[in-house]
Amino acid sequence: MTATLRARHVRRPPGPELGTLEILRLLRSRRPTDFLDRVATASPTLGHFRLGREHMYLLGTPELIRGLLLGHGRVTAKGRGLEQARRLLGQGLLTSEGGLHRRQRRLIQPAFHPDRIHTYAEPMRAAAVDLATAGRWRDGEVRDVAAEMADLTLRIVGRTLFATDLAADAGGVASALTTFLGHTQRVMIPGGPLLNRLPLPSTRRLAEAGAALDRVVYRLIAEHRAAGDRGDMLSMLLAARDEDGTAMPDRQVRDEVLTLMLAGHETTANALAWAWLLLDRHPEAARRLHAEVDALPAAPSYDDLDRLPRTHAVVAETMRLYPPAWVVGRRMLADVGLDGWTVPARSICVASQWVTHRDPRWWTEPLAYRPQRWLDAHGRYDETAPGQPRGAYFPFGMGRRLCIGESFAWTEVTLVLAILARDWAPALVPGHPVDVRPAITLRPAHGLRMTLHRRSGAS
Repeated sequence: MTATLRARHVRRPPGPELGTLEILRLLRSRRPTDFLDRVATASPTLGHFRLGREHMYLLGTPELIRGLLLGHGRVTAKGRGLEQARRLLGQGLLTSEGGLHRRQRRLIQPAFHPDRIHTYAEPMRAAAVDLATAGRWRDGEVRDVAAEMADLTLRIVGRTLFATDLAADAGGVASALTTFLGHTQRVMIPGGPLLNRLPLPSTRRLAEAGAALDRVVYRLIAEHRAAGDRGDMLSMLLAARDEDGTAMPDRQVRDEVLTLMLAGHETTANALAWAWLLLDRHPEAARRLHAEVDALPAAPSYDDLDRLPRTHAVVAETMRLYPPAWVVGRRMLADVGLDGWTVPARSICVASQWVTHRDPRWWTEPLAYRPQRWLDAHGRYDETAPGQPRGAYFPFGMGRRLCIGESFAWTEVTLVLAILARDWAPALVPGHPVDVRPAITLRPAHGLRMTLHRRSGAS
């Protein structure tokens, strides 16, 4: 019996059938989150749907999510989106598999050691203080706060990981990244990956965006080779040697630098942007945050992080409702049993932070913005305080592919938000549209045009 015939007789869990019109509506809406919500409503434990020839399974419980990301980790590979992301990111840490991924993670892990994070906190603090107090923001002016946060976090990545000021590159990197993320949405539809290979104007723009990013990255590599060891992560990659003494090829260095440059600032920028929107919409949460940061004698530093439980809670609640990474996909390399069903090899299993973080089975008032849910009875930040089961909250993934930069991101978002909130309270421009743009990350679809209000008594 052929594989095709066997596939026809596979018993699958319930789920919606996607007809041609629905596929077109999904493409036009650019909101695959809505479709996943629909799958989860119809099949709250394990749902099945098809994207062209791909069989997809949406995991609806924390137990199944833990099983996928922890228990079955060694029989999975990256899902559909990151398979396509290799066109830009190559074989970097985000997209590589197997032995290559293990070797590269081992080489890069020291750059995210707690002692290093402590060192990175000072340039994070300096960049945020500069934005807050150096006159770049003016009281009453309107700025796209999403773009401002992207610019700031790119500067921070440049200073911390590459010992370089990337301010002059911010515009070009932002434009190239927007082009890239726009193309990744195509992988959600049948034939989408093929579109990314056809000689279309949009495909040409993607190639041009990749070339622009390559120019930045190879310039950084050349500058580091000329200057010698700067004590940063890029210097470490250039100095790394295999057991036989072979240096890492420039192409592999390029893939890792590009991955960390883009992933290292995109997710934190989005978390900060959504935090400003939610604080504007919820004055009581903003009041509590402002009271906390105002109690500090100066702009907070790494040593003050334990004195910022409310700021931590704002970040955690923001990433619950608007997770920067909103979906995780894994392609199964072998048949796997899930919830009494057999999921065949080559199928893609999907765990969605967007869906799970908003599920009323695991969260009280799931659509309400309640940062206080993350505080214990003593007012301390505690990730277990909401009482959710393990696997119901995973903004940075889980298991052996847990985001290597999780502690970097938590430190950066918490410090930057606390420092800027001492001086500023941005307010959304009335009538500005707010919607999500789910690609690899969850961006504001139309940016966030906000009026900058300097707080009374701010420096």
